Amino acid sequence: MSNSDHNGQGAPDHNWEEMLRAIFGPDGAEQIIERMKAEGQDPDATMSQMFNPTNIAMVTQQIQAMLGSSGEGPVNWQLAERVARETITRKNMDRLSADKADRTRSSMRTASLWLDAASEFDPATGPNMALTRLDWIAHSLGTFRKLIEPIGANVARAFTDAFSAQTEHLPPQMAGLFGDPTAFISKMIASVLGVQYGGALAELAVKSFGSTDTGVPLLEGSSSILVPSNIDEFAKDLEIPEEEILFYVAVREAAAARLYTRVPWLRPRVLDTIAEIASGIDINMESIEEQVRGMAIDPMRMDPTDMPEIDMSNIFVLELSEEQEDAVERLQHLLSLIEGWVSEVSARAVLPHLPNAVPMRELFARRYATDNPAKAVWEAQLGIELAARRQREAAAFWQLAEAKKGIKDRDAMWSHPDLLPTAEALDNPESFFDGEQEDIEAELDSFLEGLFGDAEQGEAPHEAAFGDDDRPHREDNDEVGESDNDSSSEDPDQG
Repeated sequence: MSNSDHNGQGAPDHNWEEMLRAIFGPDGAEQIIERMKAEGQDPDATMSQMFNPTNIAMVTQQIQAMLGSSGEGPVNWQLAERVARETITRKNMDRLSADKADRTRSSMRTASLWLDAASEFDPATGPNMALTRLDWIAHSLGTFRKLIEPIGANVARAFTDAFSAQTEHLPPQMAGLFGDPTAFISKMIASVLGVQYGGALAELAVKSFGSTDTGVPLLEGSSSILVPSNIDEFAKDLEIPEEEILFYVAVREAAAARLYTRVPWLRPRVLDTIAEIASGIDINMESIEEQVRGMAIDPMRMDPTDMPEIDMSNIFVLELSEEQEDAVERLQHLLSLIEGWVSEVSARAVLPHLPNAVPMRELFARRYATDNPAKAVWEAQLGIELAARRQREAAAFWQLAEAKKGIKDRDAMWSHPDLLPTAEALDNPESFFDGEQEDIEAELDSFLEGLFGDAEQGEAPHEAAFGDDDRPHREDNDEVGESDNDSSSEDPDQG
């Protein structure tokens, strides 16, 4: 009988320690051994039995069951959704009564009426929805995945490379246990990231009032949504009546929904810019390798929701390329313009109706700029700050735009990105309207001059600009308006 057969008749073979160190690193192997001793297990007996060739098939099946099916991609999103939902159910489960849902939807209908006097944009076409935190996860997961997956791919690739380098010296006895080590490691990291990102999504779910107050438009579609339990939690320690807080949040949500719905280029621009930044962020391999050496996954206690956590705080290389810095500046400027517009329009809409309109504007401006806990979530997971750093300057710009141009022409500036103010214009908005606006009008005059120049060569102006089928008609606009009115005449609300 060989020493490798540890059945009480021979001395135990400590080759299993070498195997364990080869897989998990010295620190990880030591953690597993110490945990087993603390639980009263004999590491020699347990691990010798585990690494016995007759048990390899069983252990392999256990590992595969633990990791589950991660699907295609670097992150196990099935596990991420499961973790997010279980985290809410275990720690922050909320209930939504029919009465509470009705009052929440009623506040959104009222908010829409108030906004009609403050914005030229029509209401969002989707239903008004009152959601629980679990509902919010279901509606937000798709966009959250699009934002996170590019950086998740970089992180997964870095960890896989680090683990693969460590397992190059894997003892031959372990080949049958893991099969292809790279495939096993990729699956394991996909599960680790799934647990990590699921926890982050749950954290957002307990802090979000609606679809956009986390800094990005997470909801797909054109609805207004509110999470009453999160609003109640925020309002409970304030000296302002909860009903006023609810109305103010409803107006902000409805304003943001109108903007993202009626400006079709806006949401894709925000999400694409975030993806552009995230996909190009470099990973600090020294931090990754250090974490790999200390990462312990106990093969005898394989629970996918109890995977080791990746410390994201030091894995991103802080030095951005010029292209990335430009993208970050563009993103923060655009988020500032969006938040400034929402803030200004919302404040104008509620002023005649809510006694605490002025202090609430300052309250929400402060929350968005400094106290919004969602900022920490995005910064930790994406490595970038999703913040409207100049939302106060942007709000002042939109206030001046209304004074100079009126509500209709102010909102028309969103029709194309080139019509929006630059970052420099926020420093001196008067110059934008006195100078840059004149340049835009000059360009328009030049275009019209060229258009009518073509007409002098024998073609009518409207025929030069439009074909017979794409010529705009007032009747078409009226039909669109009637369609919107028809759809809004139905009860759009759903729980």
